[in-house]
Amino acid sequence: MRTVQRVGRVVEREYKADGLTIACQDGRAAGQTVPHVHFHILPRRLQGDRFAGSRSDDIYPELEKQEGALAHDLASTNHAASGTPEPLKVDADAMREPRTLDDMEQEAKWLAGFFDVD
Repeated sequence: MRTVQRVGRVVEREYKADGLTIACQDGRAAGQTVPHVHFHILPRRLQGDRFAGSRSDDIYPELEKQEGALAHDLASTNHAASGTPEPLKVDADAMREPRTLDDMEQEAKWLAGFFDVD
């Protein structure tokens, strides 16, 4: 949880959030749809947030809807007609240029800078 808190402080600061919603589904009964533990860290605002005010709890069904569709989305897009698995794609993949090792190292250094002041 220390890592989640540390990342949360950075997300809160960089997104100028008033707070965070932190969610973790651990186990099928809790709604976990991917086979590894992960956390959703969502910046929240008192005003101007789609889920602000009396709608603050509406974010949970939205998370479940998005995460619940993942298994179906993966199954329907992850196999070619031949049944051979294809690489997982995200929305921006069609427009994304392949990244070099240098690109990834530069990104890691840039991201590390957010944690230097934390």
